[in-house]
Amino acid sequence: MIELWRRLSLLICLFGAVLLAFAASLSPVVLVEHIDFTRNQEREGSYMGLRIPSEEAVRLRSLPSDAYIAAKTKGKLITVDGPHWAELFGAATDVAKGKAVAERWAQRLPSDPYPAKVIFFRSDEPPVAEISKQFLKNHDTVFLARAEGQLTQYLRAEYRFYHDEDFHLGSGFASRPTPPTSMLFPYRHYSLWLVLCGFLLYVFLPSRQTKPGAIRYPRWRMALGDFAALLLSVPFFAFPFFITGGTLQAFTQGWPLFFFFWPVLFLGVWLWFISAWFASFTLIIGQDRISLSTYKGEGEYLYRDMAYFQPVVFKPPKWLIVASWLAALTGKGSAQIGAAGRAMILSSSAWSSIGIKMRDGSEVFINVTDQMGSNALAGFDTILKKMRDNGVEEKDEVRQIRSMGLETMRG
Repeated sequence: MIELWRRLSLLICLFGAVLLAFAASLSPVVLVEHIDFTRNQEREGSYMGLRIPSEEAVRLRSLPSDAYIAAKTKGKLITVDGPHWAELFGAATDVAKGKAVAERWAQRLPSDPYPAKVIFFRSDEPPVAEISKQFLKNHDTVFLARAEGQLTQYLRAEYRFYHDEDFHLGSGFASRPTPPTSMLFPYRHYSLWLVLCGFLLYVFLPSRQTKPGAIRYPRWRMALGDFAALLLSVPFFAFPFFITGGTLQAFTQGWPLFFFFWPVLFLGVWLWFISAWFASFTLIIGQDRISLSTYKGEGEYLYRDMAYFQPVVFKPPKWLIVASWLAALTGKGSAQIGAAGRAMILSSSAWSSIGIKMRDGSEVFINVTDQMGSNALAGFDTILKKMRDNGVEEKDEVRQIRSMGLETMRG
């Protein structure tokens, strides 16, 4: 079972990493930005460099500075002071002027390609936690004032909280300005450690000791099988979350995507089990018996108990082939091309095996080629010779079996 758990551990860690990477926090935030009331008063009635005066704009421009500030803040002006507020006012001023700020402030800037000049805080973080009681509903705004010598500096603080509806198919999180990644997706940095843990388990979990004379499949074939299973499982697991932009939101907003992508995911998971079967397969050819073991179990089969052996070809079930072609026909663009390619590969897949019929009616299968027909198991000629030498009947008729996976024993 160690080979199966090696792959399942990697798969579980990679799936968990995807879920963590897109786990969005919708906790309320406060957007803080510097406000220059003097400049704003001078630009009243201007829009994109054009002056469009109105009666209200003319009135506001004619007001004294204190009256203009009172008209704009509408009784929501709060005076604050203290070292934490001093640092925040300084950082907000530097952001407004386009100056570089310390890393701890840069981590609070929006993650948009062309970000607004605001600083993000969670509503329970200092120092904005001191004013959090002023916020009652979404987009509530307060203004903050702090004396700096003979001048007074001002900040604007806006309360925001988000919903699943802020996530859209294709564009992901659509509300602007976008909170910094560390705030919107707080668990994303843990996902990298989970990926690393998965690969460490895959590499360093101990392999079962191989007995002398045992025949096994080459390691490079197992590595290729794992890589193919990885390509068909992890990306198709992640696509619904990537397209929607959030883990929970994929289930609430983008649930139709699961019907499109996850059928291929299940095929990829099936390939992981096949790869584990190959990795755990061990064959020992004895003088009076053969011994087989996989992660499904072990068995010893005496030559005198064998009725006959014959060539067997395993192929995927017809319903799975039909389903893969239907998925290809319903796809569009590059997705249709990829699905058609996978359907063609699945349709032509076949594993050649040696089928052994036991006298008690049970059957044993030894798979000797990969799905493309290439010889994958060295020493199968020795198996045939041993059975012939021990008088086991040989049949030339090729038997075909439709099966979801590689089988070792039936009956």
